[in-house]
Amino acid sequence: MGWLLLATCAVLLAYGQKGDRPEIIPPEVLKGKDAVQADPKHYKVELENEHMRVLRLVLKPDEVAPVHDDRDALFVCLKECHLRLARPGGRGQDIHLQAGESRWIYGDTRSEKNLGSQLLEMLVIEAK
Repeated sequence: MGWLLLATCAVLLAYGQKGDRPEIIPPEVLKGKDAVQADPKHYKVELENEHMRVLRLVLKPDEVAPVHDDRDALFVCLKECHLRLARPGGRGQDIHLQAGESRWIYGDTRSEKNLGSQLLEMLVIEAK
């Protein structure tokens, strides 16, 4: 068993000398899931430039957007919004806003669920 540890250390040192490191965790696992890529059914890009990205989120009653990574953003409800932001590990936050109201939301890994009985439609304005 000791020889295996020594062989592993030798390989790691050899990679380190070349300036490369072995990829133990594939890069695609470490990358976050962008909302539009994770859920193109519910998220659409309305505007994007070097300063901001504006997304439109549309959810039917009881519909859930899958888990993704969100940046810090301003949520602007176009219709009354009653949604749950659910984070991995069970932490969650319910938000209830009237049409036209807005709220700053800090970036996190989460999903969104429409808790209302009507179609949820909001803009998510992300600063770059």
